[in-house]
Amino acid sequence: MLHHTFAQLRANAGRVAASAVAIVLGVAFVAATLVFTSTLQTSMARALAAPELAADLVATSRTAQLTRAEADRIAEVDGVAAAQVRYTGSAEALWAGGNGYAPVFPVAAEPQLHWFDLADGHLPRPDGHQVALDAAAAEDAGVGVGDALTVKTPQHVARLTVSGLVDTGRSVLAGGSTPALFLPPPVMQQLGLTSATAVDVVLAPGADPDAVRQAITHALPQLQVHTGQERADQAVEQLGPVKTMLNAVLLPFAGIALFVAGFVIVNTFAVLLAQRARQYALLRCVGATRGQIRGSALLEALIVAAVASLVGTAVGIAVAAVASWVLGLTSGPLQLSALGIGVPAVTVPPLVGIVVTVLAALLPVQRATRVSPLAALRPVQALPAAKRIGRIRLVLAVVLTATGAVLLGVAASVGEVKLAVPAAAVGALGVLLWTPSLVPLTARAFGVVLRFPTGHLAAGNAVRNPGRAATTSTALMIGVGLIVMLASGTATAQQTARTAIEQRYPVDATLVSQHGGLSPGVQQQARRLDGVEQAVAVPAAQVTVDGQPWQALGVPREEFARVVRHDPHALRDGVALVHPDVLGAQPPAARWHVVGPDGSVDVAVRASKLVEPGQLVVTSGDLARIAAETPVAALWLRIDPQVSAKEFVDDLKSLYLRPDAGVFELGGSAPIRVQVDAGLEIMLSVVLGLLGVAVVIATVGIANTLGLSVLERMRESALLRALGLTRGQLRGMLAVEAVLLAVVGAALGTALGVVFAWGGSTALFKDTGFEPVFTVPVGVVGAVFAAAVAAGVAASVLPARRAMRGTLAQQLADE
Repeated sequence: MLHHTFAQLRANAGRVAASAVAIVLGVAFVAATLVFTSTLQTSMARALAAPELAADLVATSRTAQLTRAEADRIAEVDGVAAAQVRYTGSAEALWAGGNGYAPVFPVAAEPQLHWFDLADGHLPRPDGHQVALDAAAAEDAGVGVGDALTVKTPQHVARLTVSGLVDTGRSVLAGGSTPALFLPPPVMQQLGLTSATAVDVVLAPGADPDAVRQAITHALPQLQVHTGQERADQAVEQLGPVKTMLNAVLLPFAGIALFVAGFVIVNTFAVLLAQRARQYALLRCVGATRGQIRGSALLEALIVAAVASLVGTAVGIAVAAVASWVLGLTSGPLQLSALGIGVPAVTVPPLVGIVVTVLAALLPVQRATRVSPLAALRPVQALPAAKRIGRIRLVLAVVLTATGAVLLGVAASVGEVKLAVPAAAVGALGVLLWTPSLVPLTARAFGVVLRFPTGHLAAGNAVRNPGRAATTSTALMIGVGLIVMLASGTATAQQTARTAIEQRYPVDATLVSQHGGLSPGVQQQARRLDGVEQAVAVPAAQVTVDGQPWQALGVPREEFARVVRHDPHALRDGVALVHPDVLGAQPPAARWHVVGPDGSVDVAVRASKLVEPGQLVVTSGDLARIAAETPVAALWLRIDPQVSAKEFVDDLKSLYLRPDAGVFELGGSAPIRVQVDAGLEIMLSVVLGLLGVAVVIATVGIANTLGLSVLERMRESALLRALGLTRGQLRGMLAVEAVLLAVVGAALGTALGVVFAWGGSTALFKDTGFEPVFTVPVGVVGAVFAAAVAAGVAASVLPARRAMRGTLAQQLADE
């Protein structure tokens, strides 16, 4: 039987390849996930430990921060060439084109401790009022060598000149939109940045690291001393939870791909075994036992699984390598290091692939060996069609589906996300039990519109074997359902976030001056930007309330109503708007006496999310009564909803480059909405790409199912051709059959995806205190159906070729 098994593999290489493709894709997914997460963990750790890796030894304190005196003591130890305190901190950086908070790193006097490379200019000198910047972020910010930069800390303000740009290898330490600052230690001390986390030690040539370490520990027993590599290894261990989290996020998608692959494997081996029904019957007639045939078939599945799993593992490692390389080319904050190919990445994927394949092959093998030799030798070359759903299964399906639906509705109404997840799982299991009846019923419903003869034939053929049709459509239903569910959930999150952001930030965009007033040039250019519907200049004055300082903003009442989206009629003369937290326990009708430089006014205080803490908004008339000089402190903008928020925010950011820009901040709902949308879109793109693997595998399943149908109906197709059916009509009939199975799977998946998205997103947002705005992305659903039709047509190509292979006489023969 062993010789027979290998002979069958050689003879049916094409059919085996279909199953192997599904296995390769699923296993590759697992391998790529394990390798990529390991690589990411190692790269992040090494990036975080870049300063440690530059040092020979690193001394850290067990209890407190390190001091310069301890560094001097270390420098006196034999074998130490240099010891440098590593100060850390952050500061506000202001330049001609913008501002922001940035991390600050020391430029050590010892060149070996420079964990960065000089890209342009020179490193700052201790007495030269100079600073170096991270090159990548500086380029994005429009800052170069020779530009002026102001650095602010709570203790001091320093005006520095950019002396150079350094390449940090896109380290996560220096990553960010604001360029990281590199300063000499004396300048950091002047700025009050004296927090010391470690002392970096450089050894003298020929010094023994272990001996020097012991000497430092003996001289300063309160310190811990490690090599730079040991510190990097510690960072890898500390980031173990990151790897666990990434695996927890990505491996479920690999599990989905393997689950769908299981459906494909079942149908694939049903194709193979149906094709060999007579061969097995002959083997049984000449003495082969049922166990020998079963063992031969399972051995074949094992061989296919082993080869495909090894190929899948190699493909997965290659995919992870390409992904790491591509990520390294991007402008992201992390440069990935060498691939993290550990033992689990090499052993787990093949084992998973083999187990899944053999388990999936058990069912068709068991069914095939149940057929008696005489029945298999009959002219009709087909395995028994699956029976209709049994009563017990029907009752269980009804109970689970109804229970899941009720629980999901309850979870959505009360906002309990912990209930929504098991409810969706119970409902999904119930629907899966329904599929042998649900898929044929749905296929017949779609088949009603197929009024042409070949369409009627295709609709009947699609459900001739209900069990196999259900298995095929279920594989696609799972992939499509997850895609629609996540796309709808993301669209709901976007719309809900937009509504919440507009309520929290009623103005679309604001330009707020940080020092003095907003320059007239910036105001004028901002008003001329495409998409501006309304612009309001907002003057300000410093006032007091009960002796406490406040900033009063004055806005004309009519313009306030035109620029504010939420509660536009809240402002009127004699009313001041303040942040809700400011009122606290004060009564709703509280009145304040506001004193300005040139007068005072009594106002009724109202809460508004428009106002920041420390501010109050009054009408321009009330502001004029208390302050004669009121420079424009802000510009409020209302944006045309049809304009891209991202493009508009980019246009606003270009104002930073004006010579008279000064220092101002962008605010309002538009910049926040852009950040939220960008994060959600990236997440959705990644998720859709991951789930796309499952859809590709399901498409292979459609081709396999159609191939088995063609095999079973070979003589029937020949008879139709003999009666006048053309080759084109036969191709069309098979294409319609494949498209029908694909559309049924897509339709059921879309319905389930929308229901689960509604229940899950509604429960999630209510649980977190937001009012959900459920949204179904019609474009995504349309694209899913278009892809299903295209997949069906593509899946019918090879089976159609097989159906037309040979002459009519050969196909009509009994063999």
